[in-house]
Amino acid sequence: MSTKSFWDRKAAKYASKPIDDQAAYEQKLSRLRAFLKDTDHVLEIGCGTGSTALRLASDVGQVTATDGSAGMIEIAKSKPDAGPPARVTFLQSDAADMIEGRPFDAICAFSLLHLVRDLPVVLESVCEQLRPGGLFISKTVCLKDGPIWMRTLLPVLKLLGIAPHVAVISRDELIEHILAAGFEVEETRYFGKSKLSPFVVARRTAG
Repeated sequence: MSTKSFWDRKAAKYASKPIDDQAAYEQKLSRLRAFLKDTDHVLEIGCGTGSTALRLASDVGQVTATDGSAGMIEIAKSKPDAGPPARVTFLQSDAADMIEGRPFDAICAFSLLHLVRDLPVVLESVCEQLRPGGLFISKTVCLKDGPIWMRTLLPVLKLLGIAPHVAVISRDELIEHILAAGFEVEETRYFGKSKLSPFVVARRTAG
């Protein structure tokens, strides 16, 4: 099963599932807003059903939100806050695609980078679409930093169609990839009790 087919099939269930740690999610949003200005044009890749993009809309100038799954984007567009005059545009597009409206002031990728099949290509695209000095803000599951049973169970879940493709990386490996793509890392932190998903703020180097 392709990644797109997996998420199209899961879209409705994903949309109805409550956030695992609401307090940690709100902390993430609060910290995210601290880095953004009300004039910024923000791109969110892997936006899912659009909840975060819609929450950010009143804090920035414009949000363009993309996801590879047509099912996810269909749900995002159907949400009450997604229509005019909301400053959010939803597009079906893969994570590495070049998006109209670039260069962006900030690009966000939440719970996405561990799901892509070619992380360096995605990060290269992100860097190219940011203005010099622009911010890349991400939160990524780093399974290699967790207990070994999670990694050993993953192939079984994938075979059963319960889990999608997931890259098993560590926080240090993630940071190395971000640095290699042309960024300087300004902040790494965690929200909530879990220490598997670092929140990373990186700035595109000038030039």
